[in-house]
Amino acid sequence: MLEILQYEFMQNAFIVGILLWLIGPILGVFLIIRRYTMISDTLAHTSLTGVILWLISSYSPIIVTLFYTVFSALIIEKLRSTKKLAWDMTLSLILALNLWVVATAMSLNSKVMLNISSYLFWSIALVSRQDVYILLWLAWFILIFLYFIKNSLLKVTYDEDNAEASGINVKLINIVFIILVAILITLAIPITWTLLISALIILPVIASSQISWSFKSTIIIAELISIISVILWIILSYYYDISASGMITFMLIWFFVIFFSYSKISVKK
Repeated sequence: MLEILQYEFMQNAFIVGILLWLIGPILGVFLIIRRYTMISDTLAHTSLTGVILWLISSYSPIIVTLFYTVFSALIIEKLRSTKKLAWDMTLSLILALNLWVVATAMSLNSKVMLNISSYLFWSIALVSRQDVYILLWLAWFILIFLYFIKNSLLKVTYDEDNAEASGINVKLINIVFIILVAILITLAIPITWTLLISALIILPVIASSQISWSFKSTIIIAELISIISVILWIILSYYYDISASGMITFMLIWFFVIFFSYSKISVKK
């Protein structure tokens, strides 16, 4: 186990993995309660356009992707708040637009196709120490803002009308929340496939909800599921040279199957 940590790229993978373990389930709970689960998937795919912008600029891929993903999240929230389009229509529109940009860029430039492919199936070996420093700052940003808005966010999540009546700035809370989700997506990108980011955020909470008894217990159990999965995920991917993202998704699905089966057996008893 300790021999893994002698390599810098494995140290980087553990640091970023632990950050995901810590933050993912917390935001994931709110996403599920608010029925926002598909927004994480939409933003993950939208981030591919950020890669194209990075290819034509000289800035860090994480920084470029961060700004574009946050921008897309704000557009989504703006369209949602106007209520001129249904929520699923809004997500489909943003997703289709960005995938069109990606598909067009790939068809016009083989270099873009190569870079997009490596981005879709990212390797933990590609996480640099500079990336880790940037991601640490992003993680602290998420945690600090979550700490200050947690009570208001909880009220807004369960009932926006009552929250607004009690004096909470619902619009601001929704904007901050969607920005935090976009930052979390960027945080996850360097060590997981773009196509599986949503699974890392949502699946621990879905599995936890099968046996939890309260809001707090859902988060605690989801955190435990995440840390076990992340540690096993990185160790197994190192020793057996298999996809880290595919392995963690497989483990999270098994957590769900086990907890779901247990909950059904308990109800019958």
